[in-house]
Order: sequence, then structure tokens, then C-alpha cells
Amino acid sequence: MKSITIGVFDGVHLGHSYIAKKTVECAKKHNLVPAAMIFAIPYKAISQPEKFDGLLTTADERIELLKKLGIEEIMVKDLHELMNVDAYSFIKSLIEDFGVKSIHVGHDFRFGKGALGDAKMLENLSDKLNFNVDVIPKIVKEGNRVSSSLIRYELKMGRPRRASSYLGRSFCIRGTVFRERGIGSKLGFPTANLKRPSSMLIVPKYGVYLVKSEINGEMVYGLLNVGKRPTIDGNKKDVSYEVYFIDKNLDLNGKHLRLELIDFLREEKKYPSISSLKDAISNDVKMAKNMIKNGDV
Repeated sequence: MKSITIGVFDGVHLGHSYIAKKTVECAKKHNLVPAAMIFAIPYKAISQPEKFDGLLTTADERIELLKKLGIEEIMVKDLHELMNVDAYSFIKSLIEDFGVKSIHVGHDFRFGKGALGDAKMLENLSDKLNFNVDVIPKIVKEGNRVSSSLIRYELKMGRPRRASSYLGRSFCIRGTVFRERGIGSKLGFPTANLKRPSSMLIVPKYGVYLVKSEINGEMVYGLLNVGKRPTIDGNKKDVSYEVYFIDKNLDLNGKHLRLELIDFLREEKKYPSISSLKDAISNDVKMAKNMIKNGDV
């Protein structure tokens, strides 16, 4: 028998963490298995893809984060498969096929065909289908309701500190290092280029970020450039992620990096010459070193 929570859980932010903990508490109290059903992408990514800013986390990252919170069984579902299942049938299947005894959801939870199911419907069905319902009220921080949409907005505005405060941990960019043309090394700032695991992940505001990463057991600081490198590449279409680790020259090709975004330093811009680009990067390094020295990290 299971105590389950259901949702997209993108980012596994403070609100998600609270719901997960309540799910685990209930499971321990009633000798149930703490479980989660997560949807790989939110409904907006399907219904209005042009207005969707991108995922904060892959499904694999969400599984990892939820397991750290004590969730033991996690099912990943494709919303496409469930969009035409009516709300009643969806809940009935959970109870009868998956042995669910307790359901924990946020106050704005919607489910079933046409998103006609809501928390009130869950409560109405609980007696008929013999399960318990726990509807979690909204989590508010700094006067704002914590949500994945709010965190995406903050990242698009270049405010990783605010995004991280709603997540309850640093926002991270992950990726595998690959070799490119070595332009950074020619400029005197050798960079590692990252390939992210999914094209559906959010692209933060273009510009330079102070980041940190644990490499070979050591915490190192770096400068991450997110954007299209207009000074070097002109009309480049793809977004690049390249990180320079301050005063380090590391062989990272093929390695997986996890970069914690600390702060946004400046917007990406096209410089009139390579020399002026080098000067700008030197200034970025000085600014970063001052922030590290002052403990502003």
C-alpha cells in the first residue's frame, strides 16, 4: 500500500519538498510505501510550447532529489498518455491498480481529461474509493507563492540568487564537457564547453555568471558564459555554455559537470574587437575574485 504524491515536480522546489515530506511522514505513520507519480513535462509544454520557458530539471534529476527526501517508489508518466483519461478513471486506477491509500497534492493540483479534476474532486472521491486526501496549502516566501513558473521567471531575468532561494538550494546547470575550437585557451582563459542532457531545459538569461563546482573533491569557482558568443561567432544560432575555472587549467573532456549558479555578473554583448573581449573577461575575473574574497558566494 502506498502514500503517494502526484505532479510535475519541476525543480523540486520548497513547495514540492514540503509535499514530499508530508507524503513520507504519512507513510511512516501508517506503514505505507512513500511514492510519487511525476509527469516528465508540464501541460503548458504541450498546450503552449511557444510560451514555455523550459524545464528546471530533467526527470532523472527530479527522481534523485525526491529520493533524497525519502520517496522510495517513483513512476514517471508521459502526460500525452493520460490527457484523454477522465479524472475519475485516473484516480480509480491509482487506488485499485497501484494500492494507493493516501494522496498528497498541492492546492492547485489538476488532473484528468481537460484538467477537470481538482483537489475538491479528490476530497469528494475519498469516501467512495476509500483513500485519504491531504491538500497542501500554497507555500509563500518573501510575499511570493513558490512555484516552478516563478523560478523560471527569475532565471530568465538573470536572478539566480532569488531562484535558488525558492528552490531551497542552488540552481544548477549540468552537462558533459566536449572539445571545441579552443578559442578560450587562445584568449588566455581556457574553457570547458558543456552539452546539456536535454534541449527542453531552461536557458537562463544570456550573460556571465559566477559559478562553483566540485571537481575531484575540491570546490572550484568559475565564470560561466551562457549565450551565442556574438564577438566570436557572429550569427550563431545555438546557445553555448562554456565555463572558465579561475586560475585552473583542468583536463575535463568527457567529464560530467554540475555548476551551481551563484550570481549574474553581466549581460552578453558583442565587443568591437577580440582585445576588448579579453579586457571584459579580465574584469569579470577580478569581480569574481573580489566576491570570493569577501565571502559573497
